[in-house]
Formats: sequence, structure tokens, C-alpha cells
Amino acid sequence: MQYQFFDPGDEKLIETSDLPIENGIAVAVRSTGYDADSDEVLQLAIVDLDGNQLFSQTVKPQNKEEWAASDATGGLTPADVADLPELYQYEQEISDLFENAEVVVGQHVPFLDEVIESSWVTLPSYDGQDLISLFCASHCTVDYRSEPAAVATLAGIAGYYGIPADESTVVSTAQTIASCYRALVQEHVDERANKGEAYWARRDQRLAEEAARDAASDAFVQKREKNLNRANGMLWVCAALIFVSIAIQLYQRGFDTGLVVVSCIAAGFMLSRAVTNFRK
Repeated sequence: MQYQFFDPGDEKLIETSDLPIENGIAVAVRSTGYDADSDEVLQLAIVDLDGNQLFSQTVKPQNKEEWAASDATGGLTPADVADLPELYQYEQEISDLFENAEVVVGQHVPFLDEVIESSWVTLPSYDGQDLISLFCASHCTVDYRSEPAAVATLAGIAGYYGIPADESTVVSTAQTIASCYRALVQEHVDERANKGEAYWARRDQRLAEEAARDAASDAFVQKREKNLNRANGMLWVCAALIFVSIAIQLYQRGFDTGLVVVSCIAAGFMLSRAVTNFRK
């Protein structure tokens, strides 16, 4: 499938072009399957965004004893990992790499996060960027040039950027992810620059004018609401005075004390509503 850049709008262009490309890591896994709730990691590789290897281990699942051969496993069988340590034994090393990274890049990050935690490794909070989602949000297929791409693969993204798509090992997969991510961010930087300084100056001016209009509108609305609250407060005061007058007349004419008390309570309630409106 062939792709081309799809103008994702100013905010998305700025957001993606501002993503870090230095202090970050790319992560790839091979697992016992694609069910994040039950499958576990078999291999985990972490590289920096220049492709330098920081971590790579093949491990034994803690709970899974059998799994079917699939693309997810990379050909690893239960016998291949039977005598290896489990992933949680590397938890501190993995957590440190995640915690110290400004950005963590992977393909299908939600699955990546869940399958690592299914392997009994608790990850710190981190800024995860899904390469596939980032690419699809700003690219379309050549057949549907007015619509963002709905799906992409690592090999397809690498081909678009002219990067060799090496998924032969989990480390080379992580390195391909890192290269594609850097190329994607640079593409957004270039597209942002191509619009020219005058374009962004006009945009900033337009946004400033819109913000000023919004502020003026908010001030008008607030003033109107304040005046309305004052008017409502005066109405409640008038109503309270009426009930005070009724209470006085009932008392002077010797009516039942209960009616006098009820009138006073009603007057007090209305005064409290008046105070509430004046305070708004």
C-alpha cells in the first residue's frame, strides 16, 4: 500500500513536530500471542532513538506453559525458553529505562503496555507514542487522498520513508521503529516549516483576535449575569419585605402565632436567596 502526507491540521502538525527525538526509547516485544489479558512476553528489546541497544532479553513466561506458533512468537517454542529467567527479574532495569525516557515509542503501544504488565512487570507512568497511530493520523493512501489512513504496518511505514524494514529480530524491530519515528517527526517539522513564517504569524494573529473576542464575550456574559443576579436579589428582598409586613399585620391583629412564625420563616428564606444572588 502506498501512502502520502495528509495535512492533519495546524494543531496536530504542531503537536507531532514538537515530539522529542533525542531522549527517548523504542520498544519491541515478541509474545506468546496477541491477547494482552493472558499472553506474556517472550522477548523484549529497548533501543534509544538512534538505534543503540539498551536492553534485550529472551525470557520464560511466568504462567504460560504452552502456546501456538504465530507471528507473535517469532518462532520461539516453550522448549526454547524453559530454562530462562522470567521478565519480572529485570523489572528494575526496564522501569528505569521507561522512567528516564522523555518518550516511549512502539507499535500498538496499548498492547505493548498490557503484555509487559501481564508478565508481572509494573511500569512507571510514561509518555507512550504509538507509531502506527501517529502515522495514520497524518497520512492517507494514494487511493483516498482526502481521508486519513485507517491502517498501516511497520514495513509499510518503513517503505514510505525509504528505511530498510528489518523485523528479523526483536532488536532490529525496535531499531526500525526508532528510525521510522524519527523520520515521521522530521517530516512534520519539514511540513510545518514549508507553510512559512508568514502563515504562522497570520495564524497567531487570528488566534489572538479570537481569544480577544472570546474574552470580551465572556466579560459581557459575566456582566449580564451579575446584573441579572442583582435584579433577582432585589426581587427576593421585595418578596421578603412583603412577608415581613404580613407577619407584622398578623401579629397586630392577634392571629395564630403559627402563621406569624411561618411568615417570618418565609421572609428569612427569601432574604437568604437574596444574599446568595448578591454574592454571585
